Amino acid sequence: MKDVVNNQTSIINSSKIDTNFLTNTFITTFDKSFNLVRSIKSDRIDIKDNVWLIYNATIFKDNTSEKSKLVKFKSNFNQKRIESLFSNLSSLSLLKLIDLRQNYKSLNYSTVDVDMQIYKVATYPLFLSIMTILSSIIMLNTKKSSSKILRIVIGLFFSVVIYYINNFFNVMGSTEKLPLIISIWTPIIFLSLVNLVMLVNINDK
Repeated sequence: MKDVVNNQTSIINSSKIDTNFLTNTFITTFDKSFNLVRSIKSDRIDIKDNVWLIYNATIFKDNTSEKSKLVKFKSNFNQKRIESLFSNLSSLSLLKLIDLRQNYKSLNYSTVDVDMQIYKVATYPLFLSIMTILSSIIMLNTKKSSSKILRIVIGLFFSVVIYYINNFFNVMGSTEKLPLIISIWTPIIFLSLVNLVMLVNINDK
């Protein structure tokens, strides 16, 4: 993690998060000119609040080292904010995604995945409406005499095709082979055109 407080930049490396504790952690702090200020090593850091409690710390400064039972370290991050960085994106609301995006930017993380999820959430009502229209059109185009098995096969076929189209463009967007807007809107535009063509066929009949 990269954390900037009072014109000092700290690079924080840790093996794991165990509830509200960081374990096996090394913190390197630089001034605004990126000169080394100090380094701190500890096996147990309480990150519950924005003032971290570093227990049994080894402090490296000016080519010397010293031990300290407790060091207080001010940070922009706490347990809740750090855990949010590793949340399942699909489980987050639009507001939480926007907040997470800001956290990623402050850490210089790539925001591509978060941006894609934001676009997905924003366009989901439209996508759901298009899918509802498409399913209705398919039912209208299916003869009443058609067997249930045929209807199920047709439904499964369209589901698989739409899934793979969406997945293909999502992968292209997340790998930045295509701009995110194009990767999100292409399947929606394609399905809208399919709906339009099928509606025209119904009117012709």
